Amino acid sequence: MKKTRNQLAERTATTGYGSLLQRFRLGSGLVLLTYVILHYINHAAGHISLGAMETVLGWQEAIWGSWPGQVALYGALVVHVSLGLAKLPTIRTWRLPLWQWAQIGLGLAIPWLLISHIIYTRGADTMLGVDVDYARELTLLWPGAWIGQSILLLIVWIHGAIGIHFWLRMKRGYQRWFPLVVAFAISLPVLAQTGWMAAARRHYDATLAAANAGDPAGQIRLEENHEFISQLISAMRPIEYSARDIALAVIVIMLAIMVIRWVLQRFAKKVRVTYGDGTVVTAPPDQTLLDISRANGIPHMSVCGGRARCSTCRTLIVEGLENCSPVTDAERLLLDKLNADEDIRLACQCHVRGDIQVRPLIQPGNSYAALRTIDPLGWGVEREVAILFLDIRGFSRISEKSLPYDVVFILNSVFSEVGAEIEAANGYIDKFMGDGLMAIFGLSSPPRQASRDAIRAALASEAAARASSRILTHHLSEPIRIGIGVDIGTAVIGRIGRTSDQVAPSRLTAIGDTVNIAARLESATKELNCPIVLSSRAVDAAGIKLTKEIGDREKISVHNISEPVDIVAIRDLGALRTGLGETDPSQRKAGHTGPTRWFPIASRIVANGWTNAKKSG
Repeated sequence: MKKTRNQLAERTATTGYGSLLQRFRLGSGLVLLTYVILHYINHAAGHISLGAMETVLGWQEAIWGSWPGQVALYGALVVHVSLGLAKLPTIRTWRLPLWQWAQIGLGLAIPWLLISHIIYTRGADTMLGVDVDYARELTLLWPGAWIGQSILLLIVWIHGAIGIHFWLRMKRGYQRWFPLVVAFAISLPVLAQTGWMAAARRHYDATLAAANAGDPAGQIRLEENHEFISQLISAMRPIEYSARDIALAVIVIMLAIMVIRWVLQRFAKKVRVTYGDGTVVTAPPDQTLLDISRANGIPHMSVCGGRARCSTCRTLIVEGLENCSPVTDAERLLLDKLNADEDIRLACQCHVRGDIQVRPLIQPGNSYAALRTIDPLGWGVEREVAILFLDIRGFSRISEKSLPYDVVFILNSVFSEVGAEIEAANGYIDKFMGDGLMAIFGLSSPPRQASRDAIRAALASEAAARASSRILTHHLSEPIRIGIGVDIGTAVIGRIGRTSDQVAPSRLTAIGDTVNIAARLESATKELNCPIVLSSRAVDAAGIKLTKEIGDREKISVHNISEPVDIVAIRDLGALRTGLGETDPSQRKAGHTGPTRWFPIASRIVANGWTNAKKSG
């Protein structure tokens, strides 16, 4: 039972479900977003024809027209709007991130604009028995009401996109799919907007042209349209105005409660919050520590926006733990995952009810915070990447028989060539470690491409090392040989190091079992007497069909990894190159002048930040 609870806590903390009310708000929002996506696809069908829109509408009615669909849809609408309005009075500070104010503002505008749409469609169907199909709907909207409809489509989509992005941005794999998500988020509303307008214009022009041409049927349709619009407006407008008045009153009441509560707090007895650097602020009681920091302009990180979905706002309560509110369920799940002590709290969940002394555990300086705010990798993300470890075999013997200058010259010569091959294969060199290096692949590419790039870099690096050995013959006591290990898997990618006023944290790095396995595979090249050892999952991810010529699958043990790791010891580099579909290294190098040369540079800019990329050339 204990193991099950721990697994549930880890899963919930990792996936970021938040509190119970947040889960209801998220779940209702996902139901509404599903409806919106299908509805926009329905609009986009207008590029084909009005008949296509009606056909797609029939499919949707089979879902949302059924009683389970209507309960889910209208229930989600009521829950989402109610929880959103109820959240307004809980806002204790005006210093919220811009994206949160945008989501709040758009969320308040949606019900106001949506009332008309619901009343003139569902209301007409329910109260007047008029079936408002797409032909009648387009007659209502075009040309007199197209602006309002366009604004509604836009703000609904932006509101949903903001919410879904800030929910998913800490999820595993989201960064990998982010370009496709952005493409979808842009293309669907554009297609929906232009689709319904194209269908509406065709329908309107066809009706008007038929009437002007003296066609009796066309004149009848035009008169019926005018009569339909006139009757519908006269019957529904009073209801529309009443509904809007009610909606406006509810919004005003919630805003008034928020303002009154804020004013009363200004005159309430203050609590003192002392920060680790000696800064002391006062604030009304029962605010969250995060709100207090924001209200007083004190940098306090919160990647998830204060929703208990991350741990970046965690804070050590040095004194006054008894003056903090009890730990919430959502907070407990995250703190248990971190194995945090009782005096560690999430600032977004910790309500301050008396004087306390605190020390934020992730509290960088302003320059550091600003850089990490604009850098998607600044706070660390989980991503599936390929890791390459490379080491020069027997270099201790070479260095013992060489002068210090020669040792540095040899390493720089070899790593200059090897590093160029790694970067040409879209790799990022994490670090140099004496006579070895570590490189990351997949910072801006999917796992299959990352694995192929890493294997391609391994082959090219081995060839570059042999070429360097021939050139450096007079400086070497023995030929240069290298060992390379490659694995692919999930790792934490983040920036580690000090910062100054002008530069970002020193380097991007990867942390996790994938790194340990790749390092172990590199060392296994000695035991297995081969230049390259790949994990089986790297071979499979690259889509390489394993043959006897390339190598056999084996198992090796890895320190701190309970299960043996499946590997492939590469015996024939030519066979691996053929299996990868790779050309001869000299021919491929000649092709570096083409457009593909710029891809590593672009990847480096994304991974390193503009400053580091510019400094590296």
